[in-house]
Amino acid sequence: MRLTLELRIMGGSNVIMAPQAGNNLTASIEILTIPDADRDGEWQDFMQRVSDKWMAYKDNDNILLNTRPHWAKDWEGLTLGEGKSKRDAREYLRNVSYKDAIPSFKATLAEIGKEQGWGLADVRARFSNELWDKIVYS
Repeated sequence: MRLTLELRIMGGSNVIMAPQAGNNLTASIEILTIPDADRDGEWQDFMQRVSDKWMAYKDNDNILLNTRPHWAKDWEGLTLGEGKSKRDAREYLRNVSYKDAIPSFKATLAEIGKEQGWGLADVRARFSNELWDKIVYS
């Protein structure tokens, strides 16, 4: 880490796909670096080591927290999870972190669309991208 670390404590969220969803409190941690750390290959390894630490956090009952990265931050190429659940970040988000949220999100979108005269295929065609296709629509 060659620049800064930002830590914000915030409340939970009722936004279905928000990283804070379902939490009473959330610690949002962002690490930053300068461009040369990214070019020399050190940054990806550093992000992985930090992510491994964060993914191991447990609550007072010794249960792993549902640690989720911010959608707009740099997490591509990481492996997330702990033990048997460790996998590619996209797979982890789809099959672990947002496993229950994704069907709820799609059902809510479909319900809104039904009232408005559009469907999930319309939303996907207009607003989706490769990442969202892999995590939400696969």
